[in-house]
Amino acid sequence: MRIPNILEVIYAPQKALKKMAENPTIIAPILVIAVFAVANLSYAYVIGSKVFVEQTVPNGLNQDEWTQNSTLWISNAQMSENSDVVNGSAYLLQYTGNTSLAFSSLDTDHVWMKLDGIGTVDCSNPNGYDKLSFRVKWTSPTTKPINVTVQLFSNNSSESFFRSLDDDFANSTYNAWTNETILLASENWFQTSSTPTWNSITGLGLEFTWAETSNQTVLIDGLFFHGPMLSEIDLYGTSYLLSFAYSGVMQFVIKWIILSGVIYLMTRSLGGKLVWRVLLIMIGTTLITMAVLPLVNAIATSTISSVNYPFELITGFRGEAAADEAYNRILDRLFWVDTIHTCGLIIRPIWTAILCSVAVHVLAAFSWRKSFLVGATVYVVDFIILSILFGF
Repeated sequence: MRIPNILEVIYAPQKALKKMAENPTIIAPILVIAVFAVANLSYAYVIGSKVFVEQTVPNGLNQDEWTQNSTLWISNAQMSENSDVVNGSAYLLQYTGNTSLAFSSLDTDHVWMKLDGIGTVDCSNPNGYDKLSFRVKWTSPTTKPINVTVQLFSNNSSESFFRSLDDDFANSTYNAWTNETILLASENWFQTSSTPTWNSITGLGLEFTWAETSNQTVLIDGLFFHGPMLSEIDLYGTSYLLSFAYSGVMQFVIKWIILSGVIYLMTRSLGGKLVWRVLLIMIGTTLITMAVLPLVNAIATSTISSVNYPFELITGFRGEAAADEAYNRILDRLFWVDTIHTCGLIIRPIWTAILCSVAVHVLAAFSWRKSFLVGATVYVVDFIILSILFGF
């Protein structure tokens, strides 16, 4: 079976399938799988080189692990895990865990906390982690702190950068979470000596000071360094492409076997006679429709500029200004690509069902009415496979 005969299934299916019924060859579905793998790889490469995701430390696999465990910190206050956490409807990933960290102190005018053991984080320009963000809430006292300072340690505790966050907290509210995002390696930072370097940040500290002595409780949640932007290919190289191709081929094979089995059983129940080997070859060839969608998606995606998924979107919640802005910006950028992809997901199972109906009409000599009855069943099964097995 030559490639032109396979492509003929797309534009002249009845003619192509009649030829295939007369001269069935396993080469046909094997070539279809090859075409599908190439189309899938093409789409994977375009996605992998067009979509960039802002990296974080910690990486989020264990959520915001630095604010899940009080033993990582030292403080002049009593430390504990607290169930009062940042919550809401996350756009992409639920990075925040089930606890925040509470720092409580009695009869004092300030609370400080320090995090060590974070490894070495490169925050230098232009390729390092360029921002630090966390969410903070104070539940006691009711008045705002008059001074808030953040400190980043370099190499050891005696070498550090520091800056005031007083202006940021001027608009903060008692007993409400404040999202604090700080630009690193900028002119707003001062240093305790001439030796700290931004490419070797090993710890951080926060200090909150009030005008009067009182009982104080400060909660910290969602602490991350973030940046730079990296694509899947940057992160995983050829293993990303091979994984994508393997997943696609397995999807093809599973669907091929299931649809062939459903058609065989249903056709036999309606009184038709089929040869399993011939049916398997023909259905495998009709699944060339599966190669069309990734190819169209690859072409559509290649026409847009790079898409960046910033930290605010990955970890942000609906209703937060930065997260909403990032979400709307990406929606606008991907509107036509998403529309084409959605249309493809609707058209592909219908197209597959029609081609399977033609195959049944040719092989079992069924009427078109019976053949399309089988095709309708194929459509339902195809939809179930997409929905349950592959999450579409």
